Amino acid sequence: MEAILKTLIAAGIAASFSLNALAADTPPAMSAREHLERMKTMTPEQRAVEREAMRKEMDSLTPEQRAERRKQMHEHWQQMSPEERKKMREQMKKHRGKMPPEERAEHRKEMRERFSKMSPEERRDFKRGMGGNCDMPPEDCPYDKPVKD
Repeated sequence: MEAILKTLIAAGIAASFSLNALAADTPPAMSAREHLERMKTMTPEQRAVEREAMRKEMDSLTPEQRAERRKQMHEHWQQMSPEERKKMREQMKKHRGKMPPEERAEHRKEMRERFSKMSPEERRDFKRGMGGNCDMPPEDCPYDKPVKD
């Protein structure tokens, strides 16, 4: 029994050292602006690799972590000025327009799958969230109308 305890303690110490070494090798987190500046200096191939790595990281998050990340992104969006939001929407629209048809089809398929996995409450909130971005007057916006479940 005592040998097992000594072995466990030694393993814990070894793991502690390896985690400290790993933490020392990890670069500090970048702000969003720094990250964007870094992306601007990359070649298109490097940006594609970086985007794929970010996508894998997002896919590996638990639902709670993904909800927290979504909340942070939403808060960031709310803090942007209307001009910045409009510019961002235009950039996203241009990006989608430049996508090859196969990639667009894949993106549509992925979004449909995500939407089909949502609960009715999440779907309602998703649709209402889109209403916040509606450029129409509130009384005319279809997303602000009560949802019939």
